[in-house]
Amino acid sequence: MSNWTPPNVVAVLDPAYPQDELIYAELGLTVVCEPADEQWVLKRVDGPLSLINPQGLMQRLDFTEGKSRHRTREPGHGAAPLRKALGVASFEKRRLRKPCVVDATGGWGQDAWLMASMGCDVILIEQHPLVHAVLSSSLDIAKLDDQCKETCERITLLNADACEMLSNLETDVVYLDPMYPHRVRKKADSKKGMQILQTLLPPANENLSGALLDAALFTAAQRVVVKRPKGADRLPASQPFTGQTIEIQSPNTRYDIYLRPTG
Repeated sequence: MSNWTPPNVVAVLDPAYPQDELIYAELGLTVVCEPADEQWVLKRVDGPLSLINPQGLMQRLDFTEGKSRHRTREPGHGAAPLRKALGVASFEKRRLRKPCVVDATGGWGQDAWLMASMGCDVILIEQHPLVHAVLSSSLDIAKLDDQCKETCERITLLNADACEMLSNLETDVVYLDPMYPHRVRKKADSKKGMQILQTLLPPANENLSGALLDAALFTAAQRVVVKRPKGADRLPASQPFTGQTIEIQSPNTRYDIYLRPTG
């Protein structure tokens, strides 16, 4: 049994963004001037909403700088395995367009941004309201940047349960990057974004991830792509998949691909 309990999160209102008071109210957060030592904080930091844990570890997203901006300038750079897993070249050849992708496990949106920078239209689903709020504010800021605006506009962000939402969506590809169980999480544990997610969200559950795979296989028109750590087992689906399955390897990651027959 897990002893996990959700962290105690409060908000700090920036006078320059009075509209955030409504966001905090919708999230059910108490607005404080000085948070207590044990409290997590949601507040504006140099523009976007950011989440800070009691140790001072901050998750701040800015798609206009760093790797995200580099990916905008050089679409697909360093992402050959993901591009191949999504079938981008195949879609361009057969349908003269990039695939539409549903990223059903949004997280901090880095993979969605990479896919959008390749030219894919991406529906990004994030269930946790705090993670969604951080993503939403960061994407709003990216829309104001001339170089990032086009990439940002390819992303549609939804706050929803992906298992319930997938049946209502039409797409070419469903992309899943479920939280890895701690037993297979090693080097990635050092990344601050993952540390924050692992505390903010319940422990990874392979059965729940398998249910999401079931929903994706029911929904996707062409393929489902599941990102897994190298050496990890495949996600457990409730029924055997009758289509073609292939794998694409990268140094630390494996993409499990479920292909539907094409007519």
